[in-house]
Amino acid sequence: MVRARQAVITEPYKTTVREVELADPAPNQILIAAEYSAISAGTELAVYTGTHQWLKDPNLPDWKFPFRSGYSAAGRVLKVGKEFPGGFQEGDRVSYPGNHASAELLTVGHERCRVWKMPDALTFDKAAVACISRYGMGASVRAGLTLGRSGAVLGLGIIGQFSLRCMMAAGMSPVVGIDAVKMRRDAALAAGADHVIDPTAGDVKQQLAAYLNAKGAEVVADATGVPAAIPTAMSLACDAGQVIVVGSPRGIAKDVNFYDDLHRRYIEVSGAHGNMLFEAAHTRLAGAWDVDKAQTWLLRQLANGRLSLAGLVTHTITPEQLGDAYEGLLKDKDNYLGVLMKWV
Repeated sequence: MVRARQAVITEPYKTTVREVELADPAPNQILIAAEYSAISAGTELAVYTGTHQWLKDPNLPDWKFPFRSGYSAAGRVLKVGKEFPGGFQEGDRVSYPGNHASAELLTVGHERCRVWKMPDALTFDKAAVACISRYGMGASVRAGLTLGRSGAVLGLGIIGQFSLRCMMAAGMSPVVGIDAVKMRRDAALAAGADHVIDPTAGDVKQQLAAYLNAKGAEVVADATGVPAAIPTAMSLACDAGQVIVVGSPRGIAKDVNFYDDLHRRYIEVSGAHGNMLFEAAHTRLAGAWDVDKAQTWLLRQLANGRLSLAGLVTHTITPEQLGDAYEGLLKDKDNYLGVLMKWV
Protein backbone atom coordinates (compact mmCIF):
# COMPACT_ATOMS: atom_id res chain seq x y z
CA MET A 1 0.00 0.00 0.00
CA VAL A 2 1.11 3.56 -0.79
CA ARG A 3 -0.16 6.48 1.25
CA ALA A 4 -1.03 9.36 -1.08
CA ARG A 5 -2.02 12.97 -0.51
CA GLN A 6 -4.73 14.49 -2.71
CA ALA A 7 -5.64 18.17 -3.05
CA VAL A 8 -9.43 18.33 -3.37
CA ILE A 9 -12.15 20.93 -3.96
CA THR A 10 -14.73 19.92 -1.34
CA GLU A 11 -17.39 22.44 -2.39
CA PRO A 12 -17.40 25.81 -4.15
CA TYR A 13 -14.61 28.03 -2.79
CA LYS A 14 -13.27 25.39 -0.39
CA THR A 15 -10.25 23.10 -0.74
CA THR A 16 -8.48 20.60 1.48
CA VAL A 17 -5.75 17.96 1.40
CA ARG A 18 -6.74 14.41 2.26
CA GLU A 19 -4.78 11.19 2.64
CA VAL A 20 -5.75 7.90 1.00
CA GLU A 21 -4.15 4.48 0.64
CA LEU A 22 -3.46 3.15 -2.83
CA ALA A 23 -3.09 -0.58 -3.39
CA ASP A 24 -0.46 -2.13 -5.60
CA PRO A 25 -1.46 -1.81 -9.25
CA ALA A 26 -3.68 -4.45 -10.81
CA PRO A 27 -2.41 -6.03 -14.04
CA ASN A 28 -4.00 -3.20 -16.09
CA GLN A 29 -2.80 -0.33 -13.87
CA ILE A 30 0.25 1.83 -13.31
CA LEU A 31 1.21 3.63 -10.09
CA ILE A 32 2.98 6.98 -10.48
CA ALA A 33 4.45 9.31 -7.85
CA ALA A 34 4.22 13.00 -8.74
CA GLU A 35 7.04 15.50 -8.54
CA TYR A 36 4.98 18.45 -9.81
CA SER A 37 1.46 19.10 -11.03
CA ALA A 38 0.22 22.25 -12.78
CA ILE A 39 -2.98 24.25 -12.39
CA SER A 40 -5.24 24.70 -15.42
CA ALA A 41 -6.90 27.94 -14.38
CA GLY A 42 -9.91 27.86 -16.72
CA THR A 43 -11.18 24.39 -15.89
CA GLU A 44 -10.17 24.37 -12.26
CA LEU A 45 -11.58 27.80 -11.46
CA ALA A 46 -14.86 26.87 -13.14
CA VAL A 47 -15.10 23.95 -10.70
CA TYR A 48 -13.80 25.97 -7.73
CA THR A 49 -16.52 28.59 -8.27
CA GLY A 50 -19.18 25.94 -8.92
CA THR A 51 -19.91 27.24 -12.42
CA HIS A 52 -18.57 24.40 -14.58
CA GLN A 53 -21.44 23.02 -16.62
CA TRP A 54 -20.38 19.41 -16.15
CA LEU A 55 -20.95 19.60 -12.38
CA LYS A 56 -24.68 19.55 -13.14
CA ASP A 57 -24.56 16.63 -15.56
CA PRO A 58 -25.81 13.41 -13.90
CA ASN A 59 -24.08 11.35 -16.60
CA LEU A 60 -20.62 12.53 -15.44
CA PRO A 61 -20.09 11.00 -12.00
CA ASP A 62 -16.45 12.13 -11.82
CA TRP A 63 -17.58 15.77 -11.97
CA LYS A 64 -19.06 16.04 -8.48
CA PHE A 65 -17.84 17.39 -5.14
CA PRO A 66 -15.52 16.49 -3.54
CA PHE A 67 -13.69 17.05 -6.81
CA ARG A 68 -10.12 16.00 -7.57
CA SER A 69 -8.84 18.86 -9.70
CA GLY A 70 -5.89 19.00 -12.06
CA TYR A 71 -4.99 17.10 -15.22
CA SER A 72 -1.31 17.79 -15.87
CA ALA A 73 1.57 16.29 -13.88
CA ALA A 74 5.04 14.77 -14.06
CA GLY A 75 6.74 12.20 -11.87
CA ARG A 76 8.22 8.71 -11.65
CA VAL A 77 6.73 5.27 -12.14
CA LEU A 78 6.51 3.40 -8.83
CA LYS A 79 5.01 0.10 -9.98
CA VAL A 80 3.58 -1.31 -13.22
CA GLY A 81 0.90 -3.96 -13.72
CA LYS A 82 2.09 -6.89 -15.81
CA GLU A 83 -0.46 -6.20 -18.57
CA PHE A 84 -0.02 -2.42 -18.70
CA PRO A 85 1.02 -1.38 -22.24
CA GLY A 86 3.99 0.75 -23.26
CA GLY A 87 6.96 -1.04 -21.75
CA PHE A 88 7.15 1.18 -18.67
CA GLN A 89 9.49 0.26 -15.84
CA GLU A 90 9.88 1.33 -12.23
CA GLY A 91 11.76 4.61 -12.07
CA ASP A 92 10.76 5.86 -15.54
CA ARG A 93 10.32 9.64 -15.68
CA VAL A 94 6.89 10.37 -17.12
CA SER A 95 4.36 13.05 -18.01
CA TYR A 96 0.69 12.19 -17.50
CA PRO A 97 -2.74 13.86 -17.07
CA GLY A 98 -2.64 13.52 -13.30
CA ASN A 99 -4.77 15.17 -10.64
CA HIS A 100 -3.13 17.18 -7.89
CA ALA A 101 -1.92 14.18 -5.90
CA SER A 102 1.36 12.82 -4.57
CA ALA A 103 0.66 9.43 -6.17
CA GLU A 104 -1.95 8.09 -8.53
CA LEU A 105 -3.19 4.81 -9.98
CA LEU A 106 -4.13 4.96 -13.66
CA THR A 107 -6.27 2.23 -15.19
CA VAL A 108 -6.32 1.15 -18.83
CA GLY A 109 -9.56 2.27 -20.43
CA HIS A 110 -10.03 5.41 -18.35
CA GLU A 111 -9.80 8.63 -20.35
CA ARG A 112 -6.93 9.91 -18.20
CA CYS A 113 -4.87 6.75 -18.50
CA ARG A 114 -2.18 8.16 -20.78
CA VAL A 115 1.50 8.14 -19.91
CA TRP A 116 4.45 9.51 -21.86
CA LYS A 117 8.16 9.03 -21.15
CA MET A 118 10.02 12.30 -20.71
CA PRO A 119 13.10 13.26 -22.74
CA ASP A 120 16.25 12.97 -20.65
CA ALA A 121 16.91 16.72 -20.82
CA LEU A 122 13.45 17.72 -19.58
CA THR A 123 12.97 18.64 -15.92
CA PHE A 124 9.87 17.67 -13.94
CA ASP A 125 8.67 21.24 -13.41
CA LYS A 126 8.63 21.90 -17.15
CA ALA A 127 7.08 18.52 -17.98
CA ALA A 128 4.27 19.19 -15.50
CA VAL A 129 2.67 21.72 -17.86
CA ALA A 130 2.77 19.48 -20.94
CA CYS A 131 -0.82 18.23 -20.79
CA ILE A 132 -2.17 21.75 -20.26
CA SER A 133 -0.11 23.05 -23.16
CA ARG A 134 -1.95 20.74 -25.56
CA TYR A 135 -5.06 22.89 -25.21
CA GLY A 136 -3.24 25.97 -26.46
CA MET A 137 -1.43 23.98 -29.13
CA GLY A 138 -4.80 23.30 -30.77
CA ALA A 139 -4.68 26.66 -32.53
CA SER A 140 -1.54 25.75 -34.46
CA VAL A 141 -2.77 22.25 -35.27
CA ARG A 142 -6.19 23.40 -36.46
CA ALA A 143 -4.64 26.19 -38.55
CA GLY A 144 -2.93 23.62 -40.78
CA LEU A 145 -0.25 25.57 -42.67
CA THR A 146 1.55 27.69 -40.09
CA LEU A 147 4.99 28.68 -41.42
CA GLY A 148 5.20 32.41 -42.08
CA ARG A 149 1.53 33.16 -41.33
CA SER A 150 0.65 36.02 -39.00
CA GLY A 151 -1.03 35.09 -35.74
CA ALA A 152 -2.82 36.89 -32.92
CA VAL A 153 -3.90 35.51 -29.57
CA LEU A 154 -6.79 37.13 -27.72
CA GLY A 155 -6.45 36.45 -23.99
CA LEU A 156 -3.06 35.61 -22.46
CA GLY A 157 -3.94 33.38 -19.55
CA ILE A 158 -2.28 29.98 -19.33
CA ILE A 159 -4.03 28.59 -22.45
CA GLY A 160 -3.45 31.78 -24.42
CA GLN A 161 0.22 31.76 -23.46
CA PHE A 162 0.57 28.26 -24.84
CA SER A 163 -1.36 29.19 -27.98
CA LEU A 164 1.08 32.03 -28.58
CA ARG A 165 4.18 29.99 -27.75
CA CYS A 166 3.11 27.05 -29.90
CA MET A 167 2.41 29.42 -32.78
CA MET A 168 5.98 30.65 -32.55
CA ALA A 169 7.35 27.11 -32.27
CA ALA A 170 5.32 26.21 -35.37
CA GLY A 171 6.93 29.00 -37.40
CA MET A 172 4.15 31.57 -37.45
CA SER A 173 5.35 35.15 -37.78
CA PRO A 174 4.67 37.76 -36.63
CA VAL A 175 2.81 36.61 -33.51
CA VAL A 176 0.91 39.17 -31.44
CA GLY A 177 -0.50 38.78 -27.93
CA ILE A 178 -3.55 40.76 -26.74
CA ASP A 179 -4.48 41.19 -23.08
CA ALA A 180 -5.34 44.02 -20.69
CA VAL A 181 -3.07 42.64 -17.96
CA LYS A 182 0.48 44.01 -18.26
CA MET A 183 2.10 41.02 -16.52
CA ARG A 184 0.58 38.68 -19.10
CA ARG A 185 1.78 40.87 -21.96
CA ASP A 186 5.26 40.97 -20.43
CA ALA A 187 5.26 37.16 -20.16
CA ALA A 188 4.40 36.90 -23.86
CA LEU A 189 7.26 39.23 -24.74
CA ALA A 190 9.63 37.24 -22.53
CA ALA A 191 8.75 34.15 -24.55
CA GLY A 192 9.54 35.95 -27.81
CA ALA A 193 6.23 37.40 -29.00
CA ASP A 194 6.79 39.93 -31.78
CA HIS A 195 4.32 42.44 -30.36
CA VAL A 196 1.68 42.83 -27.66
CA ILE A 197 -1.45 44.96 -27.54
CA ASP A 198 -3.22 46.50 -24.57
CA PRO A 199 -6.94 46.65 -25.42
CA THR A 200 -7.43 49.48 -22.93
CA ALA A 201 -5.03 51.67 -24.93
CA GLY A 202 -7.30 52.03 -27.96
CA ASP A 203 -9.25 50.13 -30.58
CA VAL A 204 -7.72 46.65 -30.79
CA LYS A 205 -8.59 46.15 -34.42
CA GLN A 206 -6.86 49.39 -35.37
CA GLN A 207 -3.82 48.63 -33.23
CA LEU A 208 -3.42 45.18 -34.79
CA ALA A 209 -3.92 46.44 -38.34
CA ALA A 210 -1.37 49.22 -37.80
CA TYR A 211 1.26 46.78 -36.52
CA LEU A 212 0.68 44.16 -39.21
CA ASN A 213 0.17 46.74 -41.97
CA ALA A 214 -2.73 44.53 -43.00
CA LYS A 215 -6.46 44.28 -42.42
CA GLY A 216 -6.00 41.61 -39.76
CA ALA A 217 -4.12 38.46 -38.77
CA GLU A 218 -4.22 35.31 -40.84
CA VAL A 219 -4.84 33.17 -37.74
CA VAL A 220 -6.56 34.45 -34.59
CA ALA A 221 -6.79 32.27 -31.48
CA ASP A 222 -9.47 33.13 -28.95
CA ALA A 223 -8.26 31.97 -25.54
CA THR A 224 -10.51 34.10 -23.36
CA GLY A 225 -13.14 31.48 -22.52
CA VAL A 226 -15.69 34.29 -22.92
CA PRO A 227 -18.36 33.73 -25.63
CA ALA A 228 -18.77 37.48 -26.17
CA ALA A 229 -15.12 37.71 -27.21
CA ILE A 230 -15.56 35.49 -30.26
CA PRO A 231 -17.09 38.27 -32.43
CA THR A 232 -14.10 40.41 -31.43
CA ALA A 233 -11.74 37.63 -32.50
CA MET A 234 -13.56 37.45 -35.84
CA SER A 235 -13.06 41.18 -36.34
CA LEU A 236 -9.30 40.76 -35.86
CA ALA A 237 -8.92 38.22 -38.68
CA CYS A 238 -8.11 39.21 -42.22
CA ASP A 239 -10.47 38.30 -45.04
CA ALA A 240 -10.30 34.52 -45.53
CA GLY A 241 -8.57 34.28 -42.16
CA GLN A 242 -9.05 31.65 -39.50
CA VAL A 243 -10.49 32.11 -36.01
CA ILE A 244 -9.76 29.18 -33.71
CA VAL A 245 -11.44 28.90 -30.33
CA VAL A 246 -9.08 27.26 -27.83
CA GLY A 247 -10.43 28.70 -24.57
CA SER A 248 -13.58 26.83 -23.53
CA PRO A 249 -16.40 29.41 -23.97
CA ARG A 250 -18.94 28.63 -21.24
CA GLY A 251 -22.15 30.39 -22.23
CA ILE A 252 -23.94 31.86 -25.24
CA ALA A 253 -22.41 34.29 -27.73
CA LYS A 254 -24.64 37.14 -28.91
CA ASP A 255 -24.52 39.90 -31.51
CA VAL A 256 -22.77 37.90 -34.21
CA ASN A 257 -23.39 39.35 -37.65
CA PHE A 258 -22.88 36.18 -39.65
CA TYR A 259 -23.54 37.82 -43.02
CA ASP A 260 -21.17 40.80 -42.80
CA ASP A 261 -18.60 39.47 -40.36
CA LEU A 262 -18.30 35.84 -41.48
CA HIS A 263 -20.09 34.99 -44.70
CA ARG A 264 -18.99 37.94 -46.86
CA ARG A 265 -15.48 37.85 -45.45
CA TYR A 266 -15.20 34.04 -45.91
CA ILE A 267 -13.73 33.62 -42.44
CA GLU A 268 -13.33 30.13 -40.99
CA VAL A 269 -14.30 29.77 -37.32
CA SER A 270 -13.24 26.48 -35.71
CA GLY A 271 -13.23 24.84 -32.32
CA ALA A 272 -10.03 23.23 -31.08
CA HIS A 273 -10.60 21.54 -27.73
CA GLY A 274 -7.38 19.93 -26.53
CA ASN A 275 -9.00 16.52 -26.12
CA MET A 276 -11.63 16.33 -28.84
CA LEU A 277 -9.33 17.83 -31.47
CA PHE A 278 -7.13 14.75 -31.31
CA GLU A 279 -9.90 12.15 -31.52
CA ALA A 280 -9.31 9.57 -34.24
CA ALA A 281 -12.23 10.97 -36.27
CA HIS A 282 -10.30 14.18 -37.03
CA THR A 283 -8.31 12.66 -39.88
CA ARG A 284 -8.50 15.88 -41.91
CA LEU A 285 -5.98 17.59 -39.63
CA ALA A 286 -2.75 18.24 -41.49
CA GLY A 287 0.01 16.10 -40.06
CA ALA A 288 -2.14 13.12 -39.03
CA TRP A 289 -2.23 14.28 -35.40
CA ASP A 290 -3.36 12.18 -32.49
CA VAL A 291 -2.95 12.80 -28.77
CA ASP A 292 0.23 10.73 -28.51
CA LYS A 293 1.89 12.58 -31.36
CA ALA A 294 0.81 15.90 -29.84
CA GLN A 295 2.20 15.14 -26.40
CA THR A 296 5.44 13.71 -27.77
CA TRP A 297 5.93 16.87 -29.84
CA LEU A 298 5.21 19.10 -26.85
CA LEU A 299 7.60 17.24 -24.56
CA ARG A 300 10.37 17.48 -27.15
CA GLN A 301 9.82 21.20 -27.69
CA LEU A 302 9.81 21.81 -23.93
CA ALA A 303 13.06 19.84 -23.63
CA ASN A 304 14.91 21.62 -26.43
CA GLY A 305 13.61 25.08 -25.53
CA ARG A 306 11.73 25.81 -28.74
CA LEU A 307 8.58 25.95 -26.60
CA SER A 308 9.63 28.61 -24.11
CA LEU A 309 8.28 28.83 -20.56
CA ALA A 310 9.87 32.23 -19.96
CA GLY A 311 7.72 34.44 -17.75
CA LEU A 312 5.03 31.77 -17.40
CA VAL A 313 5.35 30.25 -13.92
CA THR A 314 4.65 32.91 -11.30
CA HIS A 315 4.08 30.66 -8.26
CA THR A 316 5.17 27.27 -6.97
CA ILE A 317 2.94 26.15 -4.08
CA THR A 318 2.42 23.37 -1.57
CA PRO A 319 -0.80 21.31 -1.77
CA GLU A 320 -2.17 23.18 1.26
CA GLN A 321 -1.92 26.45 -0.68
CA LEU A 322 -4.27 25.39 -3.48
CA GLY A 323 -7.17 27.52 -2.24
CA ASP A 324 -4.92 30.58 -1.97
CA ALA A 325 -3.70 29.97 -5.52
CA TYR A 326 -7.25 29.74 -6.85
CA GLU A 327 -8.13 33.01 -5.11
CA GLY A 328 -5.03 34.62 -6.62
CA LEU A 329 -5.87 33.40 -10.10
CA LEU A 330 -9.41 34.72 -9.70
CA LYS A 331 -8.68 38.09 -8.14
CA ASP A 332 -5.01 38.99 -8.63
CA LYS A 333 -4.35 38.64 -12.34
CA ASP A 334 -1.54 41.18 -12.14
CA ASN A 335 0.55 38.66 -10.21
CA TYR A 336 -0.82 35.15 -10.87
CA LEU A 337 -0.42 33.30 -14.17
CA GLY A 338 1.21 29.85 -14.17
CA VAL A 339 1.04 27.90 -10.90
CA LEU A 340 2.89 24.66 -10.12
CA MET A 341 2.27 22.39 -7.14
CA LYS A 342 5.39 20.72 -5.75
CA TRP A 343 4.98 17.26 -4.23
CA VAL A 344 8.56 16.22 -3.40
